[in-house]
Amino acid sequence: MAGKLAALEALFGDDNKSAEGGKITVNTEQLIPFANHPFKLYTGKRYDDMVRSVKEFGIIQPLIVRPVVANTVEVHEYQDKINKYEILAGHNRWNCAIEAGLKEVPVIIMEGLSEDEAMLIVTETNLIQRSFTDLLHSERALVLARHHEALKCQGKRKDLIEDVKNLLNMHEINDEGTSGPLDQKLSSREVMGKEYSLSGSSIARYLRINSLSDELKKYIDTEEISIRAGVELSYLSEDNQIYLVDILNNNNYKVDIKVAGELRDLQKQNKLDESVMESVLAGTYNKPKKALSIFKGIKVKPNIIKKYFNEKQSANEVEEIIDKALALYYQNNGGSNNE
Repeated sequence: MAGKLAALEALFGDDNKSAEGGKITVNTEQLIPFANHPFKLYTGKRYDDMVRSVKEFGIIQPLIVRPVVANTVEVHEYQDKINKYEILAGHNRWNCAIEAGLKEVPVIIMEGLSEDEAMLIVTETNLIQRSFTDLLHSERALVLARHHEALKCQGKRKDLIEDVKNLLNMHEINDEGTSGPLDQKLSSREVMGKEYSLSGSSIARYLRINSLSDELKKYIDTEEISIRAGVELSYLSEDNQIYLVDILNNNNYKVDIKVAGELRDLQKQNKLDESVMESVLAGTYNKPKKALSIFKGIKVKPNIIKKYFNEKQSANEVEEIIDKALALYYQNNGGSNNE
C-alpha cells in the first residue's frame, strides 16, 4: 500500500513533493484508455469549456495511470505495448489535451494494483471529480456496487477508498457536503446510505441495477424503463435479458413494473421463452385459468333446504342428516368419488 499512497500523495501534494512520489510527464501517445471504461465522457459545452481551459492553463491536475502489463488490459488497438500507461483517472483531461494540441501531460504512476483496485480508483475518482447526482443511473449503480464490494472486503481495497477521499479532503461525497465519522457497526448498506444520502432500499435497488446487461442499463439511463422495473428485470437470466433487448429494439413496447414483475414470475415458473415474453410485452398473454374447486363457495339453494328441513332444526343437525344421506346414496351407487 505504501507505493500506492506515495503516488496519491504526489497527486494531491505540492510540486516539490510530487517529483518524489512518481509524477512524470509523458507523451499523450503513450496513454491508452481504461479497458471498458464505464463512465460517459464529456461532450458538448462541457467538453469545449475544458478544451479552452487546457489551452489557457494546461493540465493542472495530473492523470492517474498504471503501467500496461501484457494480458491485463486490451491493447490490441495499440501496436506498441512498451512504455504504455493505462489511464485510471483523467480520460477527459487526456482527450481535451489532445484536442488542445498538447503533446505531453503530467501523470502519476501507480504500480502493483489488482484489477479490482484499479476499477475502484476509476469509480472513486470519477465520483470525486463529479457529483453523484451528475452520474447516469448505470454509473451510480457501478459506483455503489464497487463501494459495496470494497466495504465487504477487509484491508487494501477499503483503505484505498479512504486514502483517495482523505487526500482529497472528501470525507463525504454527497451534495450536502456533511461529514462525520461513520459508525463501524453499521451495515455496508447503511454506511453507503449515509455517504451517498440514499435510503437502504435505494442502495439495494442500485445494486440490482448493476447486474443488468449493458443494453438494458441504457434503457434505465434514458428512463424508458424505471428503476423499480429494472430491479425486477435484473432477476432475468442472461439469455432472457438478451431476448428482451432484441424485442425492445424492434418494437415500441413499454416495460412498467407490472410487466417486469410478470416476466420475472414466468421465469421463476420456467414458463418464459422469447414468444411468451413478446406476448407479455404486447399485452396478449393469457394466463391459464385455474379450475374452480367445488370445495370453495358451494351453497345449497334455500328451496332445497326448505324441502327437507324445518326452521326448528339446528345447522349441526342439518349437516349430520346431509352427511348420512350422502353416505347412503354413495353406498347404493358404488361408493364416493374419493374412494
